[in-house]
Amino acid sequence: MVNQNPQPEFYTTRHDFVNGNGQGTVVTEEVFTNQSFNEEVRIYGVMVQVVDEDGDALNYGDLQTQGTYEFDLTIQAGPNRIPSSAFSASRILRANDRTLAFSSPVLILHRQPLQVSVEYRGSSAFTSGENLTFVVTLISEIYIRQE
Repeated sequence: MVNQNPQPEFYTTRHDFVNGNGQGTVVTEEVFTNQSFNEEVRIYGVMVQVVDEDGDALNYGDLQTQGTYEFDLTIQAGPNRIPSSAFSASRILRANDRTLAFSSPVLILHRQPLQVSVEYRGSSAFTSGENLTFVVTLISEIYIRQE
């Protein structure tokens, strides 16, 4: 239940990639918003980060020294992918703040499943020498609808 209206929320997913993952490997995680029937979640942006097995954050340059690593990101609300095509998580990772703000919020209604998928789109099999975790944080708020 919301304590203030709107209430800021952050939803974080972790997508693990291991040595040997081939091009096109997709790791999907479900997000549980725990909203009531009269509440809606509005997602305003996304932050990305890559961490190694030791939990150390890596920047895009660290990944590029070990090969060509490209990742795509999709958000699925109910049966719909928002936006309708995947966007480059690697470009977000290259940005100084590692954040992408959406031009309009993504609306998640009650009982609407929310999934975040990260796809490895590299030019060869994933061989970074260690396993990597792609951390995706959805910047959002939960709002009580006025009826």
